[in-house]
Order: sequence, then C-alpha cells, then structure tokens
Amino acid sequence: MRIVVIGTGNVAFHLIQAFSKSTASIFVHGRNKTALKLLYGEFPSITILSDHDLTPLNADLVIISVKDDVINDVLTQYVYSGASLVVHTSGTQTFTNTAHHSNLGVFYPLQTFSRTSIVQWHNTPLLIDASSENNLQILEKAAGLLHAPYFETNAEQRRYIHLAAVLTSNFANHLLGQAATLLQKHSIDYHILQPLVEATIRKAFTKHPYEVQTGPAIRNDQSTLDKHLALLINEPLLQKIYNNISESIQKTGNLETNL
Repeated sequence: MRIVVIGTGNVAFHLIQAFSKSTASIFVHGRNKTALKLLYGEFPSITILSDHDLTPLNADLVIISVKDDVINDVLTQYVYSGASLVVHTSGTQTFTNTAHHSNLGVFYPLQTFSRTSIVQWHNTPLLIDASSENNLQILEKAAGLLHAPYFETNAEQRRYIHLAAVLTSNFANHLLGQAATLLQKHSIDYHILQPLVEATIRKAFTKHPYEVQTGPAIRNDQSTLDKHLALLINEPLLQKIYNNISESIQKTGNLETNL
C-alpha cells in the first residue's frame, strides 16, 4: 500500500510513526522543512517529497493531517492521481472543493495526541467515511496496518462524537489542571487524586454516568456546596464553573449518593 501523509503536526507524526512500522510505503510532504528533516531522521524508511504533484506516486491513500481551518486550502495545493483516495483526519470538517478532486473521504482517529505520548492504536477508534465501497476497503486496509478498530460514520455523527470527545477529554483535563493548581497552591501533591479519578472513569463506563453520579450536588448538600464556594472566593471563574456544573448535576439526577 502506498500512503502519502501531508502534514508534520502531532497527528501526522503518530500516523507516520505507526505506518512506518508496517508493510506500507510512506511518503511525507509538508511546508515545515525542518520538521520534515527531523521526521526523516527518526523514520528513515519514509520518503520526503519535494513536489506538490503527487500523480507520479499513484498513491492508494493521501492523508491530509493539518489544522482544521486549512484542510480545504491544503487540498487544492496538490495534484493527485485520479485513483488516489484523499482523506482528512478532522472530526468536524468536511471537504468542500470536490471539483478539485472528487475521490474523498475521512480517516479520523478518536484520540488525544501529544508528540511525546505513546498511542495505543489497537485501542484507538478510527472513524472512517468514503463515497464508495472500494474506498471504504482502502480505509479498512489502512486501519488494519495500524491494528486499529474502525467505524463507519457520517459527517453529523462525527461532529457529535467530536463534541462529546471535547467534553470528556479536553474539559476533563482542564478540570484536572484546575484541581492540580488548587492543591499545589496549598502544598498538596495532586497525584493524591489519581486513584479517585481512575475509579471514577472506570465506574462511568460500567453503567450510564448519570446512574453512578455522586457528590454534594446530587445529594443537595447545600452546606458543603457553600463551603466549597467560600474556598473559591478568590477564584471567580472556577467558582462559576463549580456552580454551573453543580446545577447541571442537580438537574440530571442519579441512583447513588456515596461520595
């Protein structure tokens, strides 16, 4: 399989890293020449491209892995073989310039990516979409090279999945950051929260999260809520977040009130 990856960011890096370990032939292009040089130094089996004309490669798959707001601009900067399937890795964007190249699809890994993190591809859902059965088979083959599970989804489903991912990953991480900062201000190692957080996540996937909701908000323990808000008197934004989430919890209800 001949795969072109356009981009040098975190998602592109991990795709290149994983594909370079497979039987596929990997070609990479991007505007950051320094990043391309570093990629080649780390993954010498890849081929760095210098041309925007990709037709001589006759690639099976071209993956555009760049920032969401430039995906369609990048699409039109290249020339592709008519048989090449061109996909992006975004959960929210769609290709709009189908006149430039009509053989299009989506290859969206539902995961958080950092350059230094290790991606467990076998446990990373790939959301795929394409206009034909043949193109879906190409994406399924690419997912197989990564040993990743794949799910066919449409554009609307991906948008909702991406929104849910932001709520559960980005927002949860931000709250962990707020909690860590709060404890560190009082000379407390925030890792003391790790067993609780890990148990909470495990429990939330054994039943519906609403069914296992605990805490002072769900118990309508106003005394504890007031004490917490008083501790946040000098943190007005965090105090507002605490109030809003507590109100949301109280509106949903639950079956357990143990914490």
